[in-house]
Amino acid sequence: MDILRSKLKEELINKNPELIHDLFHRFLNLSSEFMCITSLQEGDIIFVNQAFLDRVGYGKDKALSSSVIDLNIWETANNRGPFIELLKKNGTIEGFEQSFRDKHGRVITYILSAELIKLFDVECILTSGRDISQKTSLEEFHHNQMVEELRQTVNAINSLIIKLKKRADGQLVYVLAEGKLAEQLGYTTLNSYGKTVNELFPGLMEIEGDYYKQALKGHTVNFEIKLGDRILYKTLSPYWEHNQITGIIGSAIDITEQKDLARLLQTSEISASLGQLALGVAHEIRNPLTSIKGFVHLLGEILDKNGIDKGKEYVDLIMTELTRINDLVSEMLWLRKPKDTQNPQETFAVSTMISEILPLVTVEANLKSIQIILDYDFTGLIMKGNSAVLKQVILNLCKNGIEAMNEGGILIISGASSGAMLTISIKDSGPGIPDEIKYQIFNPFFTTKPSGNGLGLFISKQIIHEVGGTLTLDSDTSGTTALISFLNHSFNQNS
Repeated sequence: MDILRSKLKEELINKNPELIHDLFHRFLNLSSEFMCITSLQEGDIIFVNQAFLDRVGYGKDKALSSSVIDLNIWETANNRGPFIELLKKNGTIEGFEQSFRDKHGRVITYILSAELIKLFDVECILTSGRDISQKTSLEEFHHNQMVEELRQTVNAINSLIIKLKKRADGQLVYVLAEGKLAEQLGYTTLNSYGKTVNELFPGLMEIEGDYYKQALKGHTVNFEIKLGDRILYKTLSPYWEHNQITGIIGSAIDITEQKDLARLLQTSEISASLGQLALGVAHEIRNPLTSIKGFVHLLGEILDKNGIDKGKEYVDLIMTELTRINDLVSEMLWLRKPKDTQNPQETFAVSTMISEILPLVTVEANLKSIQIILDYDFTGLIMKGNSAVLKQVILNLCKNGIEAMNEGGILIISGASSGAMLTISIKDSGPGIPDEIKYQIFNPFFTTKPSGNGLGLFISKQIIHEVGGTLTLDSDTSGTTALISFLNHSFNQNS
């Protein structure tokens, strides 16, 4: 090889100006960052430009007296063999990506272009290279930036995105769980990665298992699932890699609010229909009811006048039941929106309104040895509305609480006011409302009482709504709390 170098130098400088002209012409027109000529087999370095020396960190004399193998330039030495074979086969190579190591061990990635040339019947390689390390770093930066932007976008949406991968044992494990809903439910990529569905949600596969099987067979499935107090709408789709299904991509949105709104709309529609029906039915019942009551009352007077006691108790029983029917008819009339003439507005003291119903509540409570606790101070608070119907609502809520308790329970009547709102709370220590019927509790004609008609809570809520307030129930195993809230336009502080 020393002979080749000497001869090359001699030819380039003294005997073959055309060759040196050709070589430099080619070098100058290459757009790469470095150029070199090496022998094909041994990799001896015959010619290098300054860019090559700058990149590898060696001096010109050191480089020209060494081979690429001596300098350990190839990061993976075994890659040079396939490179040489490919070059022998094709004569040229374009776009060959390879990492080279400099004098200090730093690695730089290049895209190589190479071709076979002959110098004095010795096969050599003319190689040019373009540094793509910075480009690769920039692409990686943009990729990471895009991933982060995507993650933040997903997390900003009130939804859930998951990816499940099928393990060798057939189990599905989480590799991704992102989104605001994921954070709310308490499982994200950070705390779910590598865990199976059953490890995170025991028993969930028994409910959703068939949907997962369908997704793994290549189908996209949609379904609703109740998770705690939420209702989720889920979509599961197969995840493909190399034409094989290797997992599942899933998404979920919380539709609890939409379901609640749908139920409210349904209730509203039912209420409107019932209102029209109730108005007609109530009047049709009341007309004959008045006549029947009159005749029964007359019958009772005849029995009294003639001193007949036999059967008199039936007259009393009939009058009691007729009164009950009349009360039911009156409640049905509340199913339509009462007119202002039927609900005269008045100004009254809140504390006075509550104090007037306390004797009635106390009597009911004493019969079951229930303790009443008062915790409010409404001194000076003045409210505008129909005090009679509001008293009836609060009385009904207190009676409901008393009926829900066994002997020796506690009924707490409390309240508070602020610049924006007045609240009245009635809490019992009963067993609470079962979860499966909570959403029905305000529906008309729904009742759990053997003798109830299912209109009390429905009408109470409508009455409170009509004066700008809300009525809600909060229930668990420690009891049920009925909370009445009035907005500030319904009351004011008496100055």
